[in-house]
Amino acid sequence: MNRVALLLHLYQPPTQDAETLALVDRECYAPLARALASTGAGVTLNINLSLTRRLSESAPGTLETLAGARGFELCTTGAYHPILPLVPPSEAGRQIRLNTEGNASFLPGRDIRGVFPPEMAWDPSLAPLFSRLGLGWTITDDIPWVHSGRQAPFDWIPSVGGLRIFLRSNFWSNRIAFHEADGGSTALRLVDGLSRWSGGRDAYIVIALDGETFGHHRKGAVERFLLPFLETVTEAGGARLSTLSEVAGAFPAREGYVPSGSWSTTPADLDRGVPWPLWSDPDVPDHSALYALRDLVLPWARECAGRDVAALADGMLYSCPFWWAAG
Repeated sequence: MNRVALLLHLYQPPTQDAETLALVDRECYAPLARALASTGAGVTLNINLSLTRRLSESAPGTLETLAGARGFELCTTGAYHPILPLVPPSEAGRQIRLNTEGNASFLPGRDIRGVFPPEMAWDPSLAPLFSRLGLGWTITDDIPWVHSGRQAPFDWIPSVGGLRIFLRSNFWSNRIAFHEADGGSTALRLVDGLSRWSGGRDAYIVIALDGETFGHHRKGAVERFLLPFLETVTEAGGARLSTLSEVAGAFPAREGYVPSGSWSTTPADLDRGVPWPLWSDPDVPDHSALYALRDLVLPWARECAGRDVAALADGMLYSCPFWWAAG
């Protein structure tokens, strides 16, 4: 059986203004929640606590609808969207625990099996942390893997110390995000391409992109693209829409080194030894300044007993200022 796994990542920075958040909810989050509730589609959903907390205040109906949808799988992440390989390990663990525990109050009853590192920023040093937290899988992009001279696997899953590491299809994910307009025909081409790629053997493919693509970045795309895509994959024959945990249970794992990188990393970045250029680039002076400021403030904040100070320190680790600095 061929399997198509779709992961949608939902995030807003803790500094997002209320007007923009309301717009994104109206265009994307509310329609997406209704779509998942009505179809029972087996997708994997990642949502940062920085967003769920805001929605609980400004759009509780969206979270209620989402909580009632029973087909999707929820994974965890860093609560305030830090680049996990670039924060101290203790902070990375804290962010994941905050996200898992916090989201449980808004989307209860979910069995959390995997972790989406923000921006798919992966480094092998993260594997022991994820495993200690009881997580069985994570995900990153296939570009660093392919850049190392290997073909992306389709019938087995790379593993580091027992942690399965999914490689998203950069090709198909970006085609869907930026180019394809018809969800039904795209699904048919994807399923056919997967069958030809695998030579008829059981295979899987992972598509992952920002959930805001549907409705916010591309207006009306929940109805015009996402719903037809999900329906066609389900009805195409020879393929099944599956969560990442279902794929993890259907295909064997093999130990294999998965290089550092993110879903924004290019081969040129890897050639110059910079796996996370939008957040840590030696040619961007503001990156060094931001890390120096963080390293000055964070120890003091952790020594302070005040809960408000601790919460502010958690939020200050969000990735956006480094991305803005990259220009």
